[in-house]
Amino acid sequence: MEKTILSTALLAVLGVSGLATVSTQAATLNTGDTLTINTGVQQYDANGNFVTVSPGSWFGMDWNFNGKISGDEKTALAQGTTGLVIGVTTSPGASHVGCPVAGDTNAITAPWCIGNITGSDYVTTMVTGGTTGLDMSGWTWTWNGTAAILMGADAWGTGYSNGVGNFVWDGVYGDAYTLDYHATVPLNDPSGLGGVRYALHLEGFVKPVPVPAAVWLLGSGLVGLVGVVRRRKNVA
Repeated sequence: MEKTILSTALLAVLGVSGLATVSTQAATLNTGDTLTINTGVQQYDANGNFVTVSPGSWFGMDWNFNGKISGDEKTALAQGTTGLVIGVTTSPGASHVGCPVAGDTNAITAPWCIGNITGSDYVTTMVTGGTTGLDMSGWTWTWNGTAAILMGADAWGTGYSNGVGNFVWDGVYGDAYTLDYHATVPLNDPSGLGGVRYALHLEGFVKPVPVPAAVWLLGSGLVGLVGVVRRRKNVA
């Protein structure tokens, strides 16, 4: 009887652990996994002129329409309150005249500033995918009073497809990733940016979906049960 209880408890603990924790290696990202976002570092020349963003995360706009993103066309990005959570949509963040001020928030990336106007990134459809490509078709901006600047189509540049982010990750949780994505602001967009090419570069680490506290408590209780059974067996 005691052996049966012990075996059952052990199987239960192993079963709970297996269900509650994501494998250390995955072919695809799971709902609730998080891409952290490393802060972009702005670089300046000897005269104090902005040169580029490196290392870290950034987005760029092809302001001179030459078909590429120059270093001085990049804007540094930092992580917002959550980072990019797989399988979760978000709401528009801060957007107003003037650069970000205290109290401005956004989920994925922290609010940023171009043209002395604050903007934020959000996703209207869930980001999903595996270790090579992510569905980024719902990537959206809010800026200059425009609540939905769609950045989900009209990819440009070699190796880029509409709505697909080029994702590089070895599939091991805790390891680094890079995500590069190209799109174009829709023509006649009310933001006034229609036709401008856009590039996004995110880098950071992949964190697995958190294990609910209740599961850990259940697992601890089962481990305790195993200890009780063993003690009873020793006494007998």
